[in-house]
This record gives sequence, C-alpha cells and structure tokens, in this order.
Amino acid sequence: MTLEIGVLFGLLIVMAILFLTEKLPVELTAFAGLLVLVFAGYIPADDAFLGFSSPAVITMLAMFFLSAGLTHTGLADTVGQVVHRTLGRQEVLVIAAIMAVSGLLSSVMNNVAATAVLLPAVSSISRLTSLPPSRLFMPLSFGAVLGGTTTLVGTPPNILAGEAMSAHGADSFGFFDYTPIGVILLLVGILWMMLLGHRLLPVRGNPSSVSRTDDLVQVYRLHEQLFSLRVPSGSRLAGRTLADTAFKRTLGVAIVGIQREGNTTVIPPDDFELAEGDTILLKGSAESVRELYRIQGTELTEAQPEDLELASQRIGGMVARLRPDSELVGKTLRDLDFRKNYGAIVTAVRVGEDLLTQDLANRALNAGDEILALGPRNREDEERLRVHFEISMMGPMDFRELHGHVYVLRVPKASGLAGVTLGETRLGPMAGLSISGILRGDDSLLGLDPNERILAGDRLLVTGRPSRLRNLLAMGDVEMQQDVAEGVFETDGMGIVEATVAPRSRAAGRTLAQLSFRQRMGLQVLALWRDGELIHEGLSELPLRFGDAVLLQGTWERVRHLAADSDWVVLSSAAQEPKRTRKAPLALAGLGLMVALVATGWQPVHVAAFAAATFILLFRVVTPEEAYRAVSWRAVFLVACILPMGSAVMLSGGADLISDAVTGAAGSFGPWAVFGVLVLCSSVLSQALDGPPTVVLLAPICFTVAAQFDVSPRPLLMGISLAASSGFGTPFAHKAHLLVMGAGGYKVGDYLRVGMPLTVIVLALIVGLVPVFFPW
Repeated sequence: MTLEIGVLFGLLIVMAILFLTEKLPVELTAFAGLLVLVFAGYIPADDAFLGFSSPAVITMLAMFFLSAGLTHTGLADTVGQVVHRTLGRQEVLVIAAIMAVSGLLSSVMNNVAATAVLLPAVSSISRLTSLPPSRLFMPLSFGAVLGGTTTLVGTPPNILAGEAMSAHGADSFGFFDYTPIGVILLLVGILWMMLLGHRLLPVRGNPSSVSRTDDLVQVYRLHEQLFSLRVPSGSRLAGRTLADTAFKRTLGVAIVGIQREGNTTVIPPDDFELAEGDTILLKGSAESVRELYRIQGTELTEAQPEDLELASQRIGGMVARLRPDSELVGKTLRDLDFRKNYGAIVTAVRVGEDLLTQDLANRALNAGDEILALGPRNREDEERLRVHFEISMMGPMDFRELHGHVYVLRVPKASGLAGVTLGETRLGPMAGLSISGILRGDDSLLGLDPNERILAGDRLLVTGRPSRLRNLLAMGDVEMQQDVAEGVFETDGMGIVEATVAPRSRAAGRTLAQLSFRQRMGLQVLALWRDGELIHEGLSELPLRFGDAVLLQGTWERVRHLAADSDWVVLSSAAQEPKRTRKAPLALAGLGLMVALVATGWQPVHVAAFAAATFILLFRVVTPEEAYRAVSWRAVFLVACILPMGSAVMLSGGADLISDAVTGAAGSFGPWAVFGVLVLCSSVLSQALDGPPTVVLLAPICFTVAAQFDVSPRPLLMGISLAASSGFGTPFAHKAHLLVMGAGGYKVGDYLRVGMPLTVIVLALIVGLVPVFFPW
C-alpha cells in the first residue's frame, strides 16, 4: 500500500463513518469528500462534476418524475381496493398480494416512494380486514425493496451498475436484464413471508393506521389521557384568554377543545376568551394536575433576610467546587442525582460571578462551577463528594447571596398540601421547585426528611422557577372531571389522523417546538409511536426521527395541506388530495413509452426515461412543481458527487490493492468464491454507506477482479448491485423499512427475527443464480 492509497482509504473511511452516524447530512458529506479528493489531486478538476451530467443521475431524476405521475393519478389506491375486494380477510393471501403490488410498483419507481404511496392503501386494508398493521407494513417494505431488483431502473444501485459498465466501454445492462433474477428474488421473498415469515411477525395493537376516530382513540389510549376542567361561576379564569392562562406550560397538558352551551370548539386559538361555565377538554396526566392543584390556596413570596439567616443556623449547607480533573465535567445535575447520591438538595450553581437558580437539572457542569447545596452533614456523603469536588461549608454570606432566588410557600389550613409528606408533594417534577426546608413557628426550621409531614401554617423554603406556580395560583378554583367522551376529537370538518415522518424529511432531528408545528401547520400532536412504545408526554421537546408515527388533530383542510408536504406521509386515504384518476392512462402510457424505447434498443435508458418524464409533463399528468417536489434532491446530489470517487479508487491503484486481497483470500476456490465475497462485502457496506456509494466504490474492484480471472465483469456488477439492495435484517438496511417502522409499531428485534433469514436466503440466491444467467 502506497501513501497515496492509504490517504485515499482514510478519507473514504471518514466519509463512511459520517454516512453511518449522520453527524453531517449525507449530501454534505459527499460534497466535502468530493472537494477534498479534488484538492488532493485524486480527481482532476475538469472531471469533478461529471457526475451531474451522468446518465445515472438523469435516469434517477426522470424516475422521480414518473413516480409522481403514478402517485397523483391514484393507481396505488385503486390497486389497494382491488386487493381487498378480491382476497377478503385471508391474511397470508393479503400479505402476498401487498408484496406483489409493492414489488410491481417499485420496479418502475423509487422503492421508498412506492412504499409511501401504498401506505394509505395498506392502512385501509388493515382497517377493512381487521388485520393489525404490524402484520402488513413490514411485508409492504420488503416487497418494495425486492421489487426494485427486477428492472434496471428499479433502484439506484442497478442504475449505477449499468452506468459503470458504460463508463468502462462495455455494453450497459438492458432494461429487463435484471428481471429473471429479480422476479425469482421477489417470489422467494413472498413465499418466505407466506410459509414462515408471517408467523414471526408481531401482533401489536399500536397504531392501527385506520381512519376511524374511535379506533385511533383506543389504539393510542387517548381515553386514559382525557379529562376536563370546568370554569365555575366567579372563577378568575373567566374573561382571560388561553394565552394569558398558559395552560400548557402551567399544567403540562394539551387543550383538545372547549365546550360552551352544547357547542365544542376544537383546537381553540390562543386568543380564545374563557367564560363562566366553559368546560376545558384536556389531554395529559390527570394525576399530575391533581397534585398541582393541591398547591391552590398557598401564597408564594420571596424569602426575607431573616428567613435565610435562620436557614444558615439550622440547615447544613455546602459549596462544592468541581475539580478540573473530575470525570463529572460535562455531566448534568440530573446525571449526578445529587440528592440521592450525596444527601443534599442543589439550590443554586455559581458560574463565575453569576448565580444560577433555574433550569439547573439539564445544565452541563464545567470545571470550577460551584454547587450550593443544602442538607444535613454526613461524613460518608462528604467523602464521596471530595473525590470530585473541593468542599467548603456555606456561611451566612452564601445564604444571603440566595436572597431573591429563594421563595417561601405559605400553607394555609385549607391547602391540599396540609397533611402531605415532603416526599408526596412532587413539587419538583410538577412545579419545578425544590423544597430546602420547613419554617415552622417562630424559630423552628426542619430539615429534609422525605417522611416529614407538612402542617397547616408551615412555610416551605423553596428554590427554582416560580412562574409556573404563580400561573397556577392565578387560575383560581376549577372543577375537575375524568369522564370525557371520545367524540370530542371529531366534529364537522375536523378529526384525527396518523402521519409518519417521511424519508429525508427536514423535520427529522428537530422538535415540534423548533418546527413551530402547531402554529405553522394548524394541527395538534396528541401522541407518538416510536420503537414500539407509545409516548404521550414531552412531545413538543422530543426530537423527531424518520419513521416516527404521530397522531394529529385538526381540520381536514389542514390535514390535506400536511399530506401535500413532502416531509410527512399521512396514513389516511381520505386525507389525501383528490387524485387525477382520468390521467392514469396517460401515466401508464408514459411508462410504456420508456419501456418500449429501451426494449426496442432505439434509445438508451436515460434518454427513454427522460422522454417518459417529458411526456407526462406535456400531458399535465403532474405539474412541474409537483414533479420537482417529488425529487429526492439529496439522493440526486449524493449520487452525482460520489460517482467521480470510483475513478479515484481505480486511478490511485486502490482497486488493484483490494482485488489482490480478495483474490488472495478466495481466489484459490475460483471466481465463484470471489464473487461470493464481493456480494457479502456489498451487503455489509450498504448498511453503512447506503446502496449507491457501495456500488460506486466496489465497481472498480469488480473490473479489476474480472481482468485477473479473465471473466466478464457483468455478473460481478450485477451481483454487487443486487446485494446492495437486499438488506432486511435491520430497519436501517433500507429507508423503506424505516418508513413503516413507527406506523407498524415495530422494534429492531422484529426486523432481526423476520428479515435476517430472508437476507441470508436472498444473498445465497444471488450468488447461486447470477452466474447461471450471466456466465463468467
């Protein structure tokens, strides 16, 4: 290995890690990698951007246009209805039909697009047949991935393999060259799911992906989260707007609707003014709200200097300065669990000259930060602390510094806190306050025993953020009820639907709050499914992931607006924009035009695909804007940037080095064994790099190996391209699997159990069949 090759491999490994971890967007990694290779001299500047004009990129763009035509004409919905009418509720046959249909669609359109197009139809089949979605969605994605192997344009790895053949002066693969092997792979996949795979599929009642509101309410267990607050006569809430009350921040709930004189306003605006007799319908934890309302009747004031003086005399306090060499640097107070592990309550953190008393739990600690904590002195606790901190006792000056940051909560006789122990108050998680001690009588200050019972007349010494508590006290009295009818979620023109985060969505990695989702989309998120788990709380601050399934409430107009957004896939046929069914024959005609041009040999595939895309635009099957929105520009730029990297691997001698290693390990067993190694490498690499980069990097090696064994490169190229599209063992093997993960309520183990055996079977068939159809 030369230094030049070593540096190139180092750069490619760094890119692979970035692709896998997505520390940078994958297309940005490809941009940066291409520039580095140009600046380092591996790729001539004149060749740097040849990928953007390559036939492979043109073919991909055209296929996205054709996919849009098939989507907007409703062909997939029609197929879904035919499947149900024909097969009824026979699960095995329904699974086989779904896989066959998704395979057929993905043979002429992007695999992920085919999956997304069929999701609403399969959701409808799930409802009509009473089959759980977990029994149908995984077969849907499996069929789409397998169907992509049946034609040259079915998946980007196939297109790039044909491009590699042309670039090396050989004839490209024909449109149907992949078909015999691809059809066998699809049929074997269907048989696997019919005979054994369906027995391994989970049966879960999580997102049923149905359109009926009552089903969704039950599936997402919303009935467990519903309760109401009634505004009584004389309440301080009357006349105030929802924005003024800050219900969400104060009570940690979502407002589902407001009932007034027999009418229900669903998702009321922030400027909605409350009136006496209103019933506020809420989704959240009723138990938590009950705990909060125990505080009603208390009075919150700033602690006076004499209160702090008494605290300095009666409560032990310490200042813990974090050592620079401590392993706790970078940890949060929540990570440390200070009270449990060190027997003291953190009241403040001093950072330089600043004293911080709010939102401390999730703040990362830095060397030199000083923690001010209250609690009884304990030698064992202090010894554990000294490993990481320099310890000194808090004096009167330290306590006085807390003036303005410590509050007194007075407990009158009528308060729900009277008679409750400190451990039962839950003031910390509920109101964002920490109790540092109890002032009782004139000069008595009690410590922090969680079993200490609060008495009427006590004054609680608290620290933290008081705004939530002040908002709660300002609400006044309300009447709480648990029995709320499920019908409140749907009225004329409004309802609830499921949606999932789409492939390459800009929403992935961002929170609903960052997206301003409710304000921008006019929809309310009620719940979320992730990795087989149902999440009701903290939704606005939860970073979204590709494949998350969310339950939404809003007007059908806003739902249809969301369905038109490429960042989301709405799992309800009723919520989709009206299809142009009269244009369906023209969409099929465009597809037929492409096949005819390639099959007759009149035009190469990229010209034929471009002609078909132009055809559907000329006849207004889709508008140019719709066609542009359907393009996965990230995928296009990714392929365009990585194509020159194959030349870099070849010209640097890296392909020769790797091919020598492969032939040295398996060459003595003949080309078939070497072919098997390349297929296995392609399958493994595609899990980290995705299919297109895998084919680009392995293609030069295939040509070198073919030259060493004096065999045709065609079977080698076909093998690695098929293997790069044949991963089923994890949801990360293909974006189509991730797309259905949340909607089907799947866990990673489900893919391992159902998909890993299929992956082994498919790879074995590739190794066995390709050399038969394409001899050495």
